[in-house]
Amino acid sequence: MPTDGAVIDSVTGNITGGVSGSEYEINYTTIGLCPTTSSQTIIVYNPPEINNPTPLEVCDDNIADGLTEIDLTTKNIEISAGNPDYSVSYYSSLNEAQAGSNPLPLIYSNISNPQTIYVRVVDIQTGCYNTTNLDLVVASAPPATTPPDLFYCDADADGFGIFDLTELNEIISSGQSDLTITYHETQADAENDVNIIIGDYNNIVAYQQTIFIRVESSTVSTDCGTFLSTNLIVNDVPQINTESSSLEV
Repeated sequence: MPTDGAVIDSVTGNITGGVSGSEYEINYTTIGLCPTTSSQTIIVYNPPEINNPTPLEVCDDNIADGLTEIDLTTKNIEISAGNPDYSVSYYSSLNEAQAGSNPLPLIYSNISNPQTIYVRVVDIQTGCYNTTNLDLVVASAPPATTPPDLFYCDADADGFGIFDLTELNEIISSGQSDLTITYHETQADAENDVNIIIGDYNNIVAYQQTIFIRVESSTVSTDCGTFLSTNLIVNDVPQINTESSSLEV
């Protein structure tokens, strides 16, 4: 009889309430005129301890239909808490997750938005498993209006001026209050959301320079951006010759 609180079903041999890692010897006795007894040693393990994941939010692709490819493995560490002994796989239904059948491809295209899928985590040391669910959410980039070019009148005719890029914010947002608008010198900086231009800007390319704009929703946690551009154009102020000359009549 177990002394640690475990209970053994005398008919099925199932053990409940056992302590993980405990070893039990089960004796099986046949029923009949000539009963025989055999024994088997069983080690009891608990299911793996896992975390219920936060929703997996991704940005929509170039077709704004709420459907896109999603790398499911980005949630592996959160679910398994980084345990190297845990194997994580994903399924369309809870029944499939419990059976370990028909796993989804790890680069998965969702079929609805939002969509709930199911997760199976197996302890590769013990073979025990646990399940949870994961919500997939595809967010769209916010709408934004392409701004006009900005102009500067250059008194010293050197091709350089000072620009207040935030003058374009109202045009870009079209009155939307939940947008974050940033300006960048390169397309790569805008896409990676780095090297934001702060304050008044002195153009670094004489007479005409393209500035790249990133527009994000302030209320969505993903980094879905709409990308625009504008040109900074420097025009020389006409030079007037003030030297007097004699007129002959």
